[in-house]
Amino acid sequence: MVTVETLDADAAMTREAALLADVSENPSKRHIWFWQSPQCLIAPRKLSRLPGYDTVTADLLDQGWPVALRSTGGDVTPQGTGIVNVTHVYARPSKEKFDLDREYDRLCTPIETALGNGATRGWQPGAFCDGAHNVQWNGLKFAGTAMRFRPCQADKTRYAVLAHALMLIAPPSQAAIDALNRFLSALEQDRQINLAAHTGLPDGMTQTRFLEHVKSGFDTAV
Repeated sequence: MVTVETLDADAAMTREAALLADVSENPSKRHIWFWQSPQCLIAPRKLSRLPGYDTVTADLLDQGWPVALRSTGGDVTPQGTGIVNVTHVYARPSKEKFDLDREYDRLCTPIETALGNGATRGWQPGAFCDGAHNVQWNGLKFAGTAMRFRPCQADKTRYAVLAHALMLIAPPSQAAIDALNRFLSALEQDRQINLAAHTGLPDGMTQTRFLEHVKSGFDTAV
């Protein structure tokens, strides 16, 4: 059975950075980590420099939605009940040219295969952190994805890769969507999130079964 570790968002991001550093120093290592965090929002650090940030984060904290910051780009995302993250950290072979689309295939394909027929990939208007490498289920967003990579410290001919997916085991709550939209509106960001753009696992599929299939896919992905 796949173990899903629970820890707060700041600790999770620190752990991801440590896993990437470990593979950078030890390219023969690989990590597949499933985790979840208590209810919060995670935003790119650049948004913290916008007027209104301190006010809206204080308001959201009072409403049970603390905001954590990450050093990478992207957009604001929720964490909490019904969300499981997977972080896959590995090194590519020596002297292999880095191909971003290929690495996203390695991240997304195990999730798509676990979902089965109806899984696709692409932009989903109205979804949080929308992107070309969303995993969709029956035309709605199921997983958001992100990636970091850098030459291995121990072997500059190899790339260390951190691939991350936020998977909606259950559709996000209206409270999560409202928190995202309050945050974006307060920072005068020209987008709003639509609950109807998202979905959870297919009917009849359990979290346990799904994560076991995803883990099996990652085991053979590199």
